[in-house]
Amino acid sequence: MNASEPYPLTLEPIPAEQFQERSGRPWPVGEKPEWSLGTLWLATDSSRVAAGPQAGRSLGYLRHLWGADLVGHNFGGDPDASLPVELKLKNTKETIQSLALTDYSFWYILAAEEEASLRAGFSPEAAQAELGADSGFCPELMSEFEAETGRCLHLPPGVPLLLGPGLTLAQFGPPSRPASPSPPWEAPPPPLWLNPDAIGPEEALIFQDQRLSVRLITTVHRSDMTAPEALTFLWPLTGQGRVLTRGPASTTRLHSGRVVLMPAALGRYAVESVGSVSYLLIESR
Repeated sequence: MNASEPYPLTLEPIPAEQFQERSGRPWPVGEKPEWSLGTLWLATDSSRVAAGPQAGRSLGYLRHLWGADLVGHNFGGDPDASLPVELKLKNTKETIQSLALTDYSFWYILAAEEEASLRAGFSPEAAQAELGADSGFCPELMSEFEAETGRCLHLPPGVPLLLGPGLTLAQFGPPSRPASPSPPWEAPPPPLWLNPDAIGPEEALIFQDQRLSVRLITTVHRSDMTAPEALTFLWPLTGQGRVLTRGPASTTRLHSGRVVLMPAALGRYAVESVGSVSYLLIESR
């Protein structure tokens, strides 16, 4: 296999916040990551390839090596640009997590226990009553929402988020960077709930704009051959399957908890399942 030729890459997840004694360490080969309390980074510039000739190399290194062949022409011309989209898995278990969001992000609720909820943004009445005050993460100033499995939450820059117990969420969006603060007289924009649009019996569009497309796909057979035009991630959720290509890496297995990256110059590929398989297909334009 030519090391300069893009092919599907399986990425090692990176445990982060509160992942017991594994914080910051790569998972051992063959060990399935548990959805423990905290954050699991699935795709970022520091992610490393799990297997193959590029095993151990960081995604940031390959982005500089392959350029547009990896991420597409929109991002390939700027070697200093970071990965256009990052993927994270969060699980709150029995705790509450507060976050200061510095850029727009999208949260897809993978699982929510009964009576699970979250708070995001500020209610107009509370924001007006506390005009000019530093509200921080005061829950009484934040709008509360019931958390339902299968819904997607879009949060604009600068909106605070308070995750309640019993939530497992997929987060996708660009790398965090400082957001311009809102004027003291201006309330932060409200969050936006998005309901997936059914495209067919096996596919739902969770979100799509000029920068990002996220689809939930469930299938029990081999998908049609298609070719990515931009950086594409395949995030397995349930079931077993593999990615088939006509390139040098003809078969790449799907592992729960590991994301498969399909470069923009990958060529045609298909997904073949063993029984029912469900995955998120995330494309960054």
